[in-house]
Amino acid sequence: MTTTTNSASQVKKTPQRAWITGGGSGIGRALALHYARRGWLVIISGRAQQALSDAQIMAKDFTGNIIPMPYDVNDDNATESCSAALAALTDHLDLVIMNAGTCEYIQGQHFDVALFRRVMDTNLFGMINTFNAAQPLLRLAPHRPHVAGVCSLAAFIGFPRAEAYGASKAAGRYFLHSLRTDIKDLADVSVINPGFITTPMTASNDFPMPFLMDADTAARRIARALERRPLEYNFPKRLVASLRLIQLFQGIWYRAISRTRAR
Repeated sequence: MTTTTNSASQVKKTPQRAWITGGGSGIGRALALHYARRGWLVIISGRAQQALSDAQIMAKDFTGNIIPMPYDVNDDNATESCSAALAALTDHLDLVIMNAGTCEYIQGQHFDVALFRRVMDTNLFGMINTFNAAQPLLRLAPHRPHVAGVCSLAAFIGFPRAEAYGASKAAGRYFLHSLRTDIKDLADVSVINPGFITTPMTASNDFPMPFLMDADTAARRIARALERRPLEYNFPKRLVASLRLIQLFQGIWYRAISRTRAR
């Protein structure tokens, strides 16, 4: 006598696939670990091989998997090789989080064009390179994929010494909003604007950072928000409210800042 079974119960659910740039530290690593704990296959990229490997080791006991894939988002000529490397690791991408970022502050009143280019290369052009590399696998997703980019609340108002960083994040934010209109047939696009997060990048900041948040908490908030696929997610709320108020009284803000010389 032949026993029949429910074939649906025998079908193993395919884990969702994510690619996170800047995944070796800070928000990127915290997001990678968050998704891996939930059974995702997560590809993380960055320039620091050791940091990527460390993140992979941390995920060894999870039901998901973290795969390190070295990639320099600044390299305009690496798009095709990156696409090929991704295709060797997964057959599609459900989620791409463009998180790679850098920050350099202006010193005095000398504006070093090379500094601006370095920051723009990572924070703006790095997003463009990442999207171009991911696009072929996004098109193969079984369901509508999702693209998210990490920008910053620093784009909301002018801060001392942040001309390069703030401008790059404002440009990235605009790029993502515009991208949404041009790939509406392909994917949803979300902009993530965090405040001050405890990361290697903020560790060298020499000024007060209000409402400072640890990377793990930030990652949980971002992942929860991305489930809704918002147009834009700004956090923490208290800092957002403060900046919105400052935007209403920008004249007062800039007069106050001009009286307090940037350190």
